Amino acid sequence: MAIGSLRGQQTPLVISGQVVTQVPVFKLLGVTISNLLRWSDHIESITSKAINRRWFMKKLKRAGVSQKDLVYYYKAVVRPVLEYASPVWHTSLTADHTKTLEAVQRRACEIIIGGGTNTLNCVLLRLENLSDRRDWQSRKLFKQITNRSGHCLHHLLSAQRDETVTSRLRRSVKLPQLLARTNACKHYFIFFGLSNHL
Repeated sequence: MAIGSLRGQQTPLVISGQVVTQVPVFKLLGVTISNLLRWSDHIESITSKAINRRWFMKKLKRAGVSQKDLVYYYKAVVRPVLEYASPVWHTSLTADHTKTLEAVQRRACEIIIGGGTNTLNCVLLRLENLSDRRDWQSRKLFKQITNRSGHCLHHLLSAQRDETVTSRLRRSVKLPQLLARTNACKHYFIFFGLSNHL
């Protein structure tokens, strides 16, 4: 199957004599990708999965499991679902997507601490915002891509500029900027990384 727009007539894609059918949404390696490259379907999928896992936290809480162990359960079982492959989609999230993800963590903190809604619950448990964690993970990956020529994504970057030239400039930028044709393109991981020096 191939991700593609259903609008208009398009020449069918044929691989090994088989016509590849076009679909509006496809799940690849746990990431739900839409033909419009919007992440609503993916966010909906991961929040639903995380909420199902978070349900067990209530059971554990009722069984008398300690706060420390509940935090460990959240970090080991629930949070990884909300962060899986985040450098792929983090830079393109809308404010609503971010709120949706943060709400899942906030509710988990309420379960761990008990009582009503309190925005300080996650702070008390020393759990960082998911947005900050995704940003850190994106920066870490981008740094790995730029520093290791053997990285499988290194070829997506332009060649580094000559250090003898860049060292004399007011703003020394080793990697040249790529030209983005659309606003949506500016939010893709590589473009975002280059323009924001992740």
